[in-house]
Amino acid sequence: MTKLVSFPSGGAGEDLDWFATAALFDDVAAFILRHVTDEHARRDVIAGTASGYVFIRDLPEPDQTNVLTALRDEFPDHVDSVIYPPDVTSRMDDTEIFVARAKSLAQMASKSIALRDASGAIPEGKG
Repeated sequence: MTKLVSFPSGGAGEDLDWFATAALFDDVAAFILRHVTDEHARRDVIAGTASGYVFIRDLPEPDQTNVLTALRDEFPDHVDSVIYPPDVTSRMDDTEIFVARAKSLAQMASKSIALRDASGAIPEGKG
């Protein structure tokens, strides 16, 4: 079953959606949850994860910006060290496809930040 991470874009009805298999989604959701500090938002992320989705756009500030920034800046290294470390990738076929798919989440976070900044959807100094 495919799972969803939905990013804000700054425009109504223009969310950016990233889809993944359950195993990759679970790793991503755990990474996201580590960057959410608001207790209500944490409960929402946990409930959404159980249902197969995370809506980053629904996170309050500063959690939304913190999650997007962490996905953009920290997630590629997390992919290489935790999700697809060398001891795992050495046993895989077509490794680059899986790694690229996981790292595309960082590219989508970067695009989301740029779109939010351009639309003025976040306060100055955030992101």
